[in-house]
Amino acid sequence: MENTPDLAKLIDHLQGEEYDVTEPVPGVLHVKGRFSNPERIALRAAAEAGDVALAVWATSHHDDWALVAWDRPELVTITQKGVTPQRWRHRRPPATLRPDAQTFLEGASSPFDIVTRPKHQPTEAAREILARFGITDPPPPGWTPPVVEAPPVPVVRESRVPAAGAKPARAPRATKPKPPAKPVVAEPVVAICPTCFMALPATGVCDNCG
Repeated sequence: MENTPDLAKLIDHLQGEEYDVTEPVPGVLHVKGRFSNPERIALRAAAEAGDVALAVWATSHHDDWALVAWDRPELVTITQKGVTPQRWRHRRPPATLRPDAQTFLEGASSPFDIVTRPKHQPTEAAREILARFGITDPPPPGWTPPVVEAPPVPVVRESRVPAAGAKPARAPRATKPKPPAKPVVAEPVVAICPTCFMALPATGVCDNCG
């Protein structure tokens, strides 16, 4: 597929920076490379185009991307980083400013921003500008959103809740330990005389029966 003649010089410049550059739609470039800030790459590419209307996708090696649509004085920038929502900016800079003005490269707000509530949301005018380049969906061709892993569900242990009006169970009373039993002392065995059945003295000879 032949490139748009007005963009040939810009494509050569970007390829000279060792970026992979394609033109998936006439007037729309897709720049891929090892860079950390795709928004800066796309804004600088738009600035290099001068007053030529174009749109530029820039996709980093981390799969973050930015889309810049430039048709003076309209400047629309959309960025996507990781799983965060898309961030839209619609600006109308004066003729003295290029898309690569420092305030734009830094992503800061400027007096030329069309402010939305909440901030950084798409406007109908911004979507119309993308439509000029045949873009209906901001993500670059072939891009798939990253998969977000669901956090583990904590295990909830079941606890018994007493019914309404029920008295709470009483804690068992602590019992005192019983003292150890006294040892049983064996009673002494008394010798008995077999004749008179009287107790024998220590000599073992009955005093009665002698």
